[in-house]
Amino acid sequence: MKINKITAGIAISIAVSSLLVACSQFETREFSIDKPQSLIDQEALDAYKELKTYVNYNNQPNFKLGVELSVSEVAENSPFYRAMQSHFDEINFTRLNHMDFVPASGAPVMDNFIAALDVNKSAGMAVHAGHLLQHSNQNATYLNSLIPDLIIPGPTGTHLVENFESRTVGSSFPVYYSTADVSGTARISTDPVAGATNSGKTLKLDGPRAFPQYQVNLPSGVTLGDCKKLLLDANAAAGNQGAGISLGISTAFGPVPSGRFNKFNPGRSLEAIGAVTNVWGRNLELDLSTFAFTDAEKQLNSFVLTFGNETGGANMHLDNIRLTWAKFTVIPKTPAERKTIFTAELDKWIKAIGTAGKDKVKSWSVVYQPLDDIDPAKLRTGVGMGMLPANTFYWQDYLGREYAATAIKMLKQYANPTDKIFITETNLVDNVTKIQGLKDYIAYTETQGANVDGIATELALNVTTVDKTKVEAMLQALAATGKLIKISALDIGTGGNTAAATAELYQQQAETYKWFVKAYNTHIPAGQRAGITFRSPYDRISSDSWRPNEPVGLWTRGTSGSTVNAGYQRKPAYVGVVEAFQGK
Repeated sequence: MKINKITAGIAISIAVSSLLVACSQFETREFSIDKPQSLIDQEALDAYKELKTYVNYNNQPNFKLGVELSVSEVAENSPFYRAMQSHFDEINFTRLNHMDFVPASGAPVMDNFIAALDVNKSAGMAVHAGHLLQHSNQNATYLNSLIPDLIIPGPTGTHLVENFESRTVGSSFPVYYSTADVSGTARISTDPVAGATNSGKTLKLDGPRAFPQYQVNLPSGVTLGDCKKLLLDANAAAGNQGAGISLGISTAFGPVPSGRFNKFNPGRSLEAIGAVTNVWGRNLELDLSTFAFTDAEKQLNSFVLTFGNETGGANMHLDNIRLTWAKFTVIPKTPAERKTIFTAELDKWIKAIGTAGKDKVKSWSVVYQPLDDIDPAKLRTGVGMGMLPANTFYWQDYLGREYAATAIKMLKQYANPTDKIFITETNLVDNVTKIQGLKDYIAYTETQGANVDGIATELALNVTTVDKTKVEAMLQALAATGKLIKISALDIGTGGNTAAATAELYQQQAETYKWFVKAYNTHIPAGQRAGITFRSPYDRISSDSWRPNEPVGLWTRGTSGSTVNAGYQRKPAYVGVVEAFQGK
């Protein structure tokens, strides 16, 4: 795009009044200024008609010019939503996340989605909605709570680690020092408290950071992983109880392996677990579940327990160190039971969103990112990943390869049988072989009785790094599937933030938007074009989660503090898109 500079100046007459004295005559002076070039350029941009007026719909009946908006923007009938109605003919709601609509109770709450659809009904814009089924943005806490293991209690017991009665008074006891200061001592002593509560022999700790080490030999068949609590008796002098009870596990006396000697979480002192100054605190306990034992440590039957208190001046007696343990049998739900449970949950979710969208939504992204990035012949899976990230749940791990077909058939039941069904996949530019995997998976899904109308994909490009050859190869491969092809999220950045953007970069951005729209029209046959959606029609600001502070839009975005103004101005990128639709 090249905007011709308009050189015409506009004379502006301004009357300047000068009050000399009361009732005196005004003297009028005239001067003229030229209109700023920036204003001339902006007026040239604003002279273009609305975007959708440049689209020829006659030969591409499925094409939709889309804009991604949030449910709240539409539900609130925001000024920007109203402005976009004249430029686009479809809203893209692809942030219908399970976790945002399904609370802890598990009962979907669709009020905001319904409100947005009701507001949009009068505007008459088409709606593409999703993603109904994906592995991220799920209420995984609720879903996982539906399949608790059956736990059958077994035998329990208390194992005496050490009561010091067989030790010789005055003899030293094995210790581990947490610092270079080795002046602290641990010796066998006698209980200083006389009378019926006398504890007999004890372990007396004096000085800084000396942590006693105990050899533990659990009963046969019992492991550290079965141990639930550490029990002890303690009697400490005033001001010498310290803080930061710590524990470590090793297979021999001496240094504890690096990183395996840690404070309990939350941090504890003897007083925090019930000790009283100069009086025996009996059966003080620490919950071992708060200590992160490794899987290997949990399997140990015999080990060295290093346990003590992080104090710089210990003066205390310890006695009767014990471990309580409990065996139990875990019976997980069978794969068939889990599939039944999550099929019912999926039905509940699809029913809620399909019923809400019935007669108002005609196009759906049912499944998002189904394929493995490394081996696209396989589905993504959480198996073998250990602890999954928050809000992550792989439906396919429980419902099987047919999970997409199951969801599609549910949606057709609750929404409309004639709705367009898309599967959305990403990272296709750098992994074009993934398209074959997607084609094969769609073919499989259709053998399960669920028709898939099209493929949707997302593109986040930059003018400085875009590989146009790869992008066009992706478009060609998508066209070869014979399915409808929808670009459900497109944005093109300048390679940096808004402050770093120059006029030259904005011109490159306009040319890149123009190139992509033309490439889409060139490589995707007219009958397969399902549309292009602009993920961010306006530039991003610093508080945005997606591409924060990047000028990716067709419009600028003004701000006042943290509040977004309606100060949207067309950018050269707007003209780039217009010219692409014009075939220039």
